[in-house]
Amino acid sequence: MRNFFLLCTILASLLWSATALSHHSFSLEFDVSRPVDLTGTVINIEWTNPHAWVFLETEDEQGVVQAWAVEFLGVLSLMRAGMSPDTVGPGDLINITGFGSRDGTNTANASSLTKVETGEVLWESRGRNN
Repeated sequence: MRNFFLLCTILASLLWSATALSHHSFSLEFDVSRPVDLTGTVINIEWTNPHAWVFLETEDEQGVVQAWAVEFLGVLSLMRAGMSPDTVGPGDLINITGFGSRDGTNTANASSLTKVETGEVLWESRGRNN
């Protein structure tokens, strides 16, 4: 019985540490000296925790289409700010500002989201203008 309890304790500790490590620090993954301003078409949205993701296609200066993955806050924070899973959807033309990844991939962390056709700011990070 004692070995079983010890094994359960070790497994619980490993599972807890894995979930604690799964959340990342902004500064480990994204670079504030690499601002991005992306205008493109929404391909998909993952309305999930710990972070929501928007996937979009943009065109670079040469007209080459590039796929981007942009991380947002968790869904509860986005909902408190007035967003919902239906705020933007596939096919919508949007503008996202934020910061690019440290590894140079087409991954970013969002600081604002604007719907291009209306100019409406749908979400903006509280720290952006404060």
